Amino acid sequence: MSQQDWIEEAVAEFRKGCQELHDELDSAANGTLLDVSDDQIVRTLEPLLKDVQRKAIQTALEKSQTDSDYRRCGKCKKK
Repeated sequence: MSQQDWIEEAVAEFRKGCQELHDELDSAANGTLLDVSDDQIVRTLEPLLKDVQRKAIQTALEKSQTDSDYRRCGKCKKK
């Protein structure tokens, strides 16, 4: 998956999560808005952010491994 693909996928999932949060809050009682929103964030948005973090790290690692200096010391340029 290319960098642009996973970013677009994450944005689409985030939009979906935000829409679900909005829809759920529309039907929640005023006294439960905070509880409902906290629950929705924990169930939907936090896992998405963890996945985005994982994909970003994975993409950065894959990019650095293709660099010709990947196995060289940054200071002395020795293997």
